[in-house]
Amino acid sequence: MLKKTWQEVRDIVRRESVMALSWLLAAASSFYAVPKITYIDFHVLSILFCLMLVVAGFKKLKVLDYLAVYVLTRCSSLRNITGALTGITFFSSMFVTNDVALLTFVPLAIIIGKRLRHDMAKIIILQTLAANLGSALTPMGNPQNLFLYAHYKMSSLTFLSAMSPLVLISAVWLFFLIGNERDQKMSVELSLPVLGPRNILVLYFFIFAVCLLSVFHLLDFKLAFAATFLGVFVSDRSLFRSIDYALLVTFCGFFVFIGNISSLDFIHQLQKDWLNNAAGVYWLGIVSSQLISNVPAAMLLAGFTSQAKALLLGVDVGGLGTLIASMASVISYKLYLESNPTQGRNYLMMFLYYNVMGILIMAPFIYYLMIR
Repeated sequence: MLKKTWQEVRDIVRRESVMALSWLLAAASSFYAVPKITYIDFHVLSILFCLMLVVAGFKKLKVLDYLAVYVLTRCSSLRNITGALTGITFFSSMFVTNDVALLTFVPLAIIIGKRLRHDMAKIIILQTLAANLGSALTPMGNPQNLFLYAHYKMSSLTFLSAMSPLVLISAVWLFFLIGNERDQKMSVELSLPVLGPRNILVLYFFIFAVCLLSVFHLLDFKLAFAATFLGVFVSDRSLFRSIDYALLVTFCGFFVFIGNISSLDFIHQLQKDWLNNAAGVYWLGIVSSQLISNVPAAMLLAGFTSQAKALLLGVDVGGLGTLIASMASVISYKLYLESNPTQGRNYLMMFLYYNVMGILIMAPFIYYLMIR
């Protein structure tokens, strides 16, 4: 029994390494400071929980699949298909998060690739770029945006004005990459998915609107949580099993760790030397994202700097680069590998080519445009 329990713990740690790291740091830092419940930001956790629920509802009701198939059946060439899959991933990630956009549209790309007998590696990489860059526009686009938006109590206008240039430049770059795709004649025959019951659809659009009002500080998050929980509980309790609880637990671990170490002397020195100027925060956000992924990088650095815009831009640009810079990129890689188990190395080489190109373009451009 003990051996089986230990094996299960090892499997969880291996599967959720970032969560394990967050609580290892929290436990270690608790030897130097007494953790407090006030360190945990329940505002962020409740909004993230609500968005996960409502997006899971949309996915189960086939809303995103219906939209994608509707667009794709009107495509007549490889360039059209590439543009449709990349574009719908780019724009949907702004509202349903980069992870969900990829979990929805990458499998669709794989299905299309099998029907057309075409390797979809490049298209999936473009989808990944689109999800990571498009999601930068809104607070609910990805977890690090939602956290930083709430942590710094940013206004909607401040957030959008900070992120719009990055997303606009990203759109132009993606349009250029798609335009260089071969204009080979291809068409896709797909059946439109059957949407869920209309009354349930209306309910989930209402819940999503409530969540957005809470995100943009127009409705108290407690009311939004109550409305979302009640609506899902009444309509489909199975959605509670689809929540990424590991991400929520990871957030809690980092909240405790940051709270514990925020009063240490060397942290104050680090703030003084590196985290008092926008340039240092921006580049540190990019570099740390390459090593530990942009969500934990945002959470770790946010506790020690007031440079909100620089950190926000740094970790979002930092989602480009290595495979682990954004966990959404890992999702795409795993999905591709499941259907193409012998092509992992080729995918990674192509992924690095486009991502390194992207970060070399975006990082200095955004620095000179928005930071310097």
